[in-house]
Amino acid sequence: MTQTFRYLHTSDWQLGMTRWFLGGEAAARYAAARLDAVETMFRIAESERCEAVVVAGDVFDDNLVDSLTWQRTVDVLRTAPVPVYLLPGNHDPYDAASIYRDEVWRDLEPTVTVLTDNAPRTVRDGVEIIGAPLTAKQMTEDPVAAALRGLEARGAGRARGIRVVVGHGATQSRGSVPDPGTIDVGRAAAACRDRWIDAVALGDTHSTTDLHPDGTVWYSGSPEPTDFREEDGGGESGSGQALVVEVSVADDSPEARERPATVTVSPVDVGTWSFLALSAEINGPEDVRDWIARLEELPSKRTTVVKYALTGSVDLTTSTLLDRETDRLAPGFAALYPRERLMDLHITPSDEELADAAWPGPVGAAARRLIEMAGTPGTSGTQDYPGAASGTPGAPAVAGGADAATARDALKLLHRLSTSTGQTGHTGRRG
Repeated sequence: MTQTFRYLHTSDWQLGMTRWFLGGEAAARYAAARLDAVETMFRIAESERCEAVVVAGDVFDDNLVDSLTWQRTVDVLRTAPVPVYLLPGNHDPYDAASIYRDEVWRDLEPTVTVLTDNAPRTVRDGVEIIGAPLTAKQMTEDPVAAALRGLEARGAGRARGIRVVVGHGATQSRGSVPDPGTIDVGRAAAACRDRWIDAVALGDTHSTTDLHPDGTVWYSGSPEPTDFREEDGGGESGSGQALVVEVSVADDSPEARERPATVTVSPVDVGTWSFLALSAEINGPEDVRDWIARLEELPSKRTTVVKYALTGSVDLTTSTLLDRETDRLAPGFAALYPRERLMDLHITPSDEELADAAWPGPVGAAARRLIEMAGTPGTSGTQDYPGAASGTPGAPAVAGGADAATARDALKLLHRLSTSTGQTGHTGRRG
């Protein structure tokens, strides 16, 4: 006879999270989407015939969650179609100030159970959920190993039904000094092979990850993205999902009960937002058009955040085109902004543009001064644009760093204004 338990594994809801790059309108939609994702997962759990939802830590972004997020979360949890098991994580640990000490959790039982200790919780006859909660933001021991020791201390012996451990934390030390709170994946997988437990549902990393060749230890990832996916696949590349997990064990003989469970994991899409880190090389108008077309082709712009890094060298006219087209597209995105640390796009006025900068009057003088400050090629120390006196004693030094960047931005703005009004000096031409 085979016994089967199917559950939905999720984690890192981090309700109440904010992202600095989202403005007021987009920030409100993003916050709502994270709670909408919970309702989506409840529907998935019901349609996939799951018997429970296990949330492997960081339900809230902080124990001091705002009242609006708190009340709406409680209201959504009341609608759960199956039992929900919540684990305190490093963002919402079960410490003295824990949000899980609120009396409302008693009212939500038995629909919602908070795993505040290692005691097994019975889902139904033959199926147990065992929590490995975090009692501090930084643990001094492996919480999953502590839960396994708890089984041994209770003399629970090998599983006769199905046991799932729910934990939260890193599986590799993030610094040069070993972290005592790091979860030992090998030990957890060995406990599954030895039938002390059958599967381990983890949270902390926001990308869905199969942590062991046995397929018994998984990170579910966050149901909505929290950070950017790089073009090479790096970054947060596997968020926006939950896992439908089916655990099957044979319990018709002592020999069969010693065999490891069969664990089948099926990722399902949940998230509706995208955070993308993009790059492009821009050296002329065609490159600008290709880049803008690439942005235009992105789906669901109102729920898409793009940070971009551009490299190359362009003249003022191309720079103006790039700025104008970027400004046109930006309102359609949740956020669209330059990745300043990696931006390496140089503004180099063409010969014609340098000639236009030689017209008399305050506009021409401003343009020439900005060219000097920006340190554009051909101007360093000699001011050899047309009409300038080469090697003039006492000429202004070429600016660097932030001053040069400010000068380039001002030069671009001056060019945009002049081309929009036709004020391009004595030539009478648009730039």
